[in-house]
Amino acid sequence: MMSYQALALKYRPKNFDEFIGQNYVVKALKNAIKSGRVHHAYLFSGPRGIGKTSMARVLAKSLNCEKGPTVNPCGKCVSCSEIEKGNSLDIIEIDAASNRGIDEIRTLRENVKLMTSHARFKIYIIDEVHMLTQEAFNALLKTLEEPPSHVKFIFATTHPHKVLPTILSRCQNFQFNLLPLEKIVDKLKKIAKAEKFKIDDNTVYTIARACGGSIRDAESLLDQLVPVILEEGQVKDVFSFLGIIEETTVNKMVSFLVEGKLPEALNLIGSLAGEGKDLSIFTDTLIEHLRHLLLAGVNESNFSRLVDISPDSKDFLIKSSKDIPLKEVLKAVDLLIEAKDLSRRLNTIRIPLELAMVKLLNKNNNLSEPVPRGEERKNHHKISSRDSGKNVNPKKKDEKAVVEPDDNDYDIDLTEKSDGQKEPDCPVKEEEPIAADDVLYLSLNPKWQDVLSNMQNERAALASHLAFAKPVSSKGNLIIIGFLPRDKFHKEIAESTKNSTFIRDSISKVLGKDIRVKFVIEGSVDAPAQNTPKKKKKLQRDEINDNQFVNDVLETFGGDFYSEND
Repeated sequence: MMSYQALALKYRPKNFDEFIGQNYVVKALKNAIKSGRVHHAYLFSGPRGIGKTSMARVLAKSLNCEKGPTVNPCGKCVSCSEIEKGNSLDIIEIDAASNRGIDEIRTLRENVKLMTSHARFKIYIIDEVHMLTQEAFNALLKTLEEPPSHVKFIFATTHPHKVLPTILSRCQNFQFNLLPLEKIVDKLKKIAKAEKFKIDDNTVYTIARACGGSIRDAESLLDQLVPVILEEGQVKDVFSFLGIIEETTVNKMVSFLVEGKLPEALNLIGSLAGEGKDLSIFTDTLIEHLRHLLLAGVNESNFSRLVDISPDSKDFLIKSSKDIPLKEVLKAVDLLIEAKDLSRRLNTIRIPLELAMVKLLNKNNNLSEPVPRGEERKNHHKISSRDSGKNVNPKKKDEKAVVEPDDNDYDIDLTEKSDGQKEPDCPVKEEEPIAADDVLYLSLNPKWQDVLSNMQNERAALASHLAFAKPVSSKGNLIIIGFLPRDKFHKEIAESTKNSTFIRDSISKVLGKDIRVKFVIEGSVDAPAQNTPKKKKKLQRDEINDNQFVNDVLETFGGDFYSEND
């Protein structure tokens, strides 16, 4: 029984014409061989699995072929056969990752002086050359600069910037490129045909996209999937095996976004989660697909050249781009990126992803505002003073209410006494006079959500950062906006020149006057004390409102606070 040979080894290029996607390198090396201008040292650089080491072997075969040097090695002579089998004494392959020290290079320096066994050139192929130590590089310099006439060096690396400049200057450097999707698809189809098994186009495109431009990775994935797709190429099995999301599934979500179908979008997320799919990968794939949708809308003529996706998906995205404004696509991308950021703090992507869909597709648009931070959330979840029925004198119809600041740490209704009105059941401390500097703050505080809502329509991502802040005071036309210490990251985003200018203009538009803004961390030396009337606190309720766990539960599931007497 013959031993099985991996597809990546069986179908590796055996001559220059079999390489795909590296036309520039092939042309340059062929011309060098034809003109007799073969350099003594080459550096092949580029991502993994795109043919660097294979190119080095083909170059060695071309130089040492008994009918050469030639651009078309025969593959039948002793030299070609030995190189293909990997047992040539004159082709020395070294893995620099495991032979990186100065002792190995000293041994190499001694061996280069020896003549070849029978080949024309002694060729050293050093893979991952960037792994050599600096001492080893320095030991190699003199040999590399003036090698014997019968010695050639071919280096390969994925990190050319880690190679010493003195080494780079002594080599001819060829940059290898990642392979286009279509070329990988063609190669996989040829292999499937040669191996005589069936595979559908959707599966081939899935494998090609999963390998990220590496032909070796694509061949290895195909090799793994052969037992699964040997008979009919079951697409479902392929996606499950690779742990990736079907392109048709992502297209389905895009169609829900275009058509505004919120229930269907949430159901799809639930189905993927139930199937054990990685929603983080799904989110990344959806963002990439929305990028494709954006390109289809702004550059349809060159769209096919700009993206590597299946023809069916290209047609679908071009058609969908005509049914959705580019502004909505940008908003969707912003919300998904925001969801990815939030997932890092919550250790789950499902909730942020569902929230992003609700913000994007909710028809009533009443959930599109950024979620307020803890203290502002009290506006929505505080216990009504009428429900508690304690320590508060209910207002009568003829009472004239005094407008109080929108600060919910306190629970006393301030009313202006009229003649003959009874005193409240409990004493109420008179409110201190409002300083002139507080007027701008008091004007902005009840309108803060209006500022955020307006920003949400123009720059949703920035609005999500500002949702972690609130105005804390004012002085003249300067408004102080405070962030909690844990929200320092959001403060840094907001106070950049471009963002702070936009925030200032947004606030000025709401207030109808020119203002200045300053961002501070609450509790720091630079932060002023908050402008809060001195009133009696309801301590028990504040303890609930300040409880982060309770706030997170309310934010996720909705609901309200109720007193024990309700």
